[in-house]
Amino acid sequence: MREKPKVVILACQQALPDPEPLLQALEAAGLTARAVPEPCSSKIEAFHLLRILAVEADCVRVLACPEDACLLKEGSCRLGRRLKHAQEYLQEIGLEPERLEVTRLNPGEAVDLPRLAADLAGVALTLGLNPGRRRVQEKEPQK
Repeated sequence: MREKPKVVILACQQALPDPEPLLQALEAAGLTARAVPEPCSSKIEAFHLLRILAVEADCVRVLACPEDACLLKEGSCRLGRRLKHAQEYLQEIGLEPERLEVTRLNPGEAVDLPRLAADLAGVALTLGLNPGRRRVQEKEPQK
């Protein structure tokens, strides 16, 4: 059975309070998906993004507030710098920087979940499985 690309969503609770409908849309698009609620995108560090890619994901998408709408004065700005740093690292080691991306969502506004899911699925399916991700080897049945 062919493995489906896995996407991990780090969702600022202000930008997307309930990620469950997005997860369902991603799974309907042929992906495996998991969401991690974050109190604010400013809490996300570059090493968190890289570790998620190394251990479990083929793509990571951060859903954050626009820089001028963040609850914390510089939260989304910090995220932008950290994400850029992580993308530069991916490029240095020969992986596509598009495996880590951010989508800005205005808090309180309706989100076009089908469009967001289609965009994310398009990126994940185009990039395919992450060659840098650690995979669990299937054990052969013992005789």
